[in-house]
Amino acid sequence: MTTLETKLHTLKQMLPKLDPRRVLINFGVAMFKVLFGTAVDSDITSLHNSFDELQSRKQDIVHSVANELTYIKKLDTITSVNADAIANLIGIIKNDMIKSHDIFREITRDILLLNMTIYGPCALFMTIQQFQLAVPQLTQQLANWCTLYSL
Repeated sequence: MTTLETKLHTLKQMLPKLDPRRVLINFGVAMFKVLFGTAVDSDITSLHNSFDELQSRKQDIVHSVANELTYIKKLDTITSVNADAIANLIGIIKNDMIKSHDIFREITRDILLLNMTIYGPCALFMTIQQFQLAVPQLTQQLANWCTLYSL
């Protein structure tokens, strides 16, 4: 602990002491700064710190812009791959739709043929039945005409 105190004491002795003449100079510099806008050491230091901070921000911005260009290039390739995949998928869906439409047409044709197959004999059967019913009526009417004209 004592070594620390001695080191602090020696450090304090090494620091420059406030000189009363320096106070007048500092007051004069402050007055010039107010009246004429001249820069003092603290202003120069602040200005250097601002420039250093701007320089580091500039490097960050340059790095960000370079990364953005890389991201945009990656995004462009990903987008083109996705566009190709979508075009391929649309082609597959179109072919499937055409195939399903062809299958639908074949099924419709088969149903119509089945209806014709079922309805055709039915219509023929109904025609035969009507003919069978009409033949006795026709013979009856012919017999009636024959008797009517033979008298």
